[in-house]
Amino acid sequence: MFDIAVDCRELEKDKKTGLGRILTGLLKELSKKHISVLAICDIMTDKDILREILGDKVAFTTIKRKSNAYLDQLMIPLCVFGKSKRFFSIYPKFPVVLPFFGVDVFIYVADVINFSFSQKLFLKLFGRLPKKVMTLSKASKKKIEQIIRRKDIEVTYSDISYVKEWEKKIDDGFAKNFGNFILYVGNFNPHKNVRTLIKAFELIKDRVDLNLVLCGGGGKKAENFQETDRVKILKGLSDGKIASLYKNCMFFVFPSFEEGIGLPGIEACYFGKAVLVSDIEVFREIFGNSAIFFDPKSPKDLAEKILTLYNSKELREIYGKKAKKVGDFFASLDIGQKLYSIIF
Repeated sequence: MFDIAVDCRELEKDKKTGLGRILTGLLKELSKKHISVLAICDIMTDKDILREILGDKVAFTTIKRKSNAYLDQLMIPLCVFGKSKRFFSIYPKFPVVLPFFGVDVFIYVADVINFSFSQKLFLKLFGRLPKKVMTLSKASKKKIEQIIRRKDIEVTYSDISYVKEWEKKIDDGFAKNFGNFILYVGNFNPHKNVRTLIKAFELIKDRVDLNLVLCGGGGKKAENFQETDRVKILKGLSDGKIASLYKNCMFFVFPSFEEGIGLPGIEACYFGKAVLVSDIEVFREIFGNSAIFFDPKSPKDLAEKILTLYNSKELREIYGKKAKKVGDFFASLDIGQKLYSIIF
């Protein structure tokens, strides 16, 4: 009997995600505590990283097909029954039969942004079955509570301890290719509101010696944007190059309509950069008075705030120092420890 069964399918070779980092944090803590793990995998799962983290405390059970919400209802119980009394999933989906057969289920719902009707219906119908539901911010908790009507959802802020490793890999020369620049990091899904950032930059580009660097792109519903001589789109960068952009940007802009927590903004804070963020509930929660806020529906408002920061080195330094405290706080957290304390 294993101490816990864990859905590890988020961990794929050459794939880095926020959910993957959260899952890795938990697995590292399980390793420290010498917890035996039944790792549920598929054909894409990086078993090497699981062996590296868990050593001889891991055993694998492999679902031969790629993840499918309906297939999971059958296949995961077959993997878990008789082998563990605990099951953890980094996803909101879970096999609904497990709790009825004495298996304690723990799920992580990062956010409900872009949830389909069927996903919300699933949570509404079955969201009270898990022993614990966890999420990454109070704002996300509030939205999830509206769907599943339970008040015991645990908030476990994501840490950014991994950025300390990025610092060791900084490619200092890389950012010099872009002159003076402001930075956005993230995907191009509509809720990220990159279009407003580009419109705002177009309004003031002739008044500033600045480029706009968009690092990331992609996403399930990604919008398409074109590079220009002043707008640069960078994809597939190493950690060292991303760290170089954070370290050398003039300031960071985060225009999202919605976020679960907004890790890129926190990462920018760690590097002591002033951050311009949209005035949404979760950013008020995370950044408090350490950021400058703007109306995410108004390119004009954002353009004015960009100009204000651009024209005041003193203001950039003031907000950079405030932001650094936010970044250091999140770098000091250990989400793996927090998840372990909830599950065990």
